[in-house]
Amino acid sequence: MEDVISQESNPLKSDEKQITVDSNIQRIPLFHVSLAKLTIMFVATFGLYQIYWFYKQWQALKEYYDLDAWPIARCIFTVFFTHSLFVYVSEYIKEDNRSYRWNHSALATAYVLLIVVSSILNKIEVLPTFFILISIFIPLAVLYPLYEAQKAINFALEPLEYEDNSSLTWLNWIWIALFGFYWAMVIYALTVLVRLA
Repeated sequence: MEDVISQESNPLKSDEKQITVDSNIQRIPLFHVSLAKLTIMFVATFGLYQIYWFYKQWQALKEYYDLDAWPIARCIFTVFFTHSLFVYVSEYIKEDNRSYRWNHSALATAYVLLIVVSSILNKIEVLPTFFILISIFIPLAVLYPLYEAQKAINFALEPLEYEDNSSLTWLNWIWIALFGFYWAMVIYALTVLVRLA
C-alpha cells in the first residue's frame, strides 16, 4: 500500500510517463484529408472550406518545421503564400527520397489567378449575364489546384501514421446544412438568369 502511494506521489515518475506518451505521438508535416471529403466540403461550402484547408496546412507545417509563421494570416492572404505552401509539399517528398510528378508552380499560379479574377468580378456592380455565370463558377474552379495539391500531400503522407480524415463529422454536416440554403438561392438565381436570357 505504501509502495502504491509513493509511486503516485512521485512527480518524477509521472513526468517520465508523460514524456513517454508524448514521444509516441507522431507529428505530420501536412494536413491530411481524403479527396472525396475535400471535394464535398469545398463544393458544399462554396469554397469557404479552402480557408480552413490552408489554415490546417500551415498549422501542421509550423509545428513540424518550427516555422516562424502565422497560420491565420496565411490562410486569409492565400494568394501570397500558395506558391510557398506547394513548394513545401514538393520539398518534403524529396526529403523522403521519393518522387511525385505534379506541376506545383503552375497549379499555384492557376489558383492565384482564379482568386484574383473572382475578386475583380465580384467588385463590378453591373455585369453581363455571361460574366455573372463566370463569377459564380470561378470559385468552384479553384477546387482543381487544391485537389491536385491534396493528392500530392496524401502521397507525401503515405509512409506515416496519421488520424484518418475521410468521414464527415457532425460539424461538417452543420456547415453543409447551412450552405444548403445558400446553394438553393444560387440555383434559383441561375434559373431566373436563364429565363431572362
